[in-house]
Amino acid sequence: MVNLDLTAAQLRKRGSLKWTQHPADVLGAWVAEMDYGLASPVAEALHDAIDRGDTGYFYPALVRSAGEAASSFWADNFTWSVDPDRVMPVPDVVEGIRRVIEQLTEPETAVILHTPVYYPFFSMVERAHRNLVEVPSAVDEEGRHRLDLERIDAAFAGGAGCLVLCNPWNPTGRSFTAPELADVIDIASSHGGRVISDEIHAPLTYPGSVHIPAASMDPETVITVTSASKAWNLPGLKCGQVVLTNEADCKTWIDYFSPEKVGVSTFGLIANAAAYAQGHPWLEEVMAILESNRQLLGELIQTRLPEMVFRPPEATYLAWLDFTPFAMTEPASFLLNRARVALTDGAPFGVGGKGHARLNFATTPSILEEIVHRIATALR
Repeated sequence: MVNLDLTAAQLRKRGSLKWTQHPADVLGAWVAEMDYGLASPVAEALHDAIDRGDTGYFYPALVRSAGEAASSFWADNFTWSVDPDRVMPVPDVVEGIRRVIEQLTEPETAVILHTPVYYPFFSMVERAHRNLVEVPSAVDEEGRHRLDLERIDAAFAGGAGCLVLCNPWNPTGRSFTAPELADVIDIASSHGGRVISDEIHAPLTYPGSVHIPAASMDPETVITVTSASKAWNLPGLKCGQVVLTNEADCKTWIDYFSPEKVGVSTFGLIANAAAYAQGHPWLEEVMAILESNRQLLGELIQTRLPEMVFRPPEATYLAWLDFTPFAMTEPASFLLNRARVALTDGAPFGVGGKGHARLNFATTPSILEEIVHRIATALR
C-alpha cells in the first residue's frame, strides 16, 4: 500500500534527488521521481538478490527474464507483440537513444527534436556527434500541443536521419493518437528516415487516452526505447530497453549488446523484470492516486490561479504550466526564491518552453495543495 501520510521532512530523510537537491524549506516538484516508495514485488526481488549475494555483473538469464517480463506486459497492456530475444538492455532511455542514433542512422545526418521536449535530449544529440534540427510544436484551439508535420517533413527532406519521438510527450503530457503517429511515421518512411520512440511514460496513461506503441504501427521505421523506471520509480537502478522490431536492425546491431558494451545494472534488470511481471497491482494503485492528483491540481489552479494556462496531461505525472500571463520568463527561478517550491524551468526544453515550468504532481495530496498555495501566494 502507498503511504500518503508522509511529510516533506520524511521524504527528505528517505533521500532522492527530488528532495535533497534544495534546502530543507523547499518543496520538491521538479525532477521526475515519485513519492510513493517501491512496489513490494520489486523490493522483494531486490532483497532476494542481496540475500543471495547476486551483486556481480549482469548475466544472460537476467536479460532474458527482463525481456520476457517486458514483452508480456506490453502484450497485455498495449496489445503489442514483441520477441523477448529482441528486447535489449541499455543503462537508461537517453543513453539507449544515443546509441540508436549512432548505430542505426548515417553519421552525417541530423536529429529532429519536437519542442518543447525532455531537455536531456539536447545534450544527447551533441554526445552522438550529430547536428540538431529543432521543430517547435503548434498549439491548437483546445490548448493541445501538436507536431508541426510540415516542418518535420522539411527537416527530413533537408537530410535529417531520424526524429526522436517523445510519446507520451514530456513535458506537455500528450499521448499521441493513431492518426498522429501514422502521419509522422509516414513522413519519416517517405524520406528513408527513422523514428526513435521514447515510450518510458507509456504505462502512465490516463483514462480517455490510449497508449499506442509507434512500432506496432510500423516496425520497420520505428525503433523503441523504454524502461520500467518511470512507472515504478526505478531510475537510480539504471536499466532500460531497446526494442528491435526491424529485421535489418537485428542483423546490423544485435551483436553490439555484449557485456563489456552494455553497462546495464544487475539490480536494474532484476527490478525491471519484477516490475513488468508482478508490479501491475501497485501501478494501478499509483495511477488512481495520480488521477486524483491530476484532478486536484486542475481544481486548485482554477481556484487559486485562474490566469494560469493549464491543460491536464493525458499521460505522465508532469504538468506543463504556462506562466506567460504573469509576464514571467523564468518562473522556476522566481518560485524557488519567492515560494520555496522547486519546479523545472521551461526554457531548457527548447523553443516553446520559455515562460513555462514543469510541475511534478506525483506526491501526496497535502504536499500538492501546499505547493499550489505557495505558488499562488508568491504570484499575488
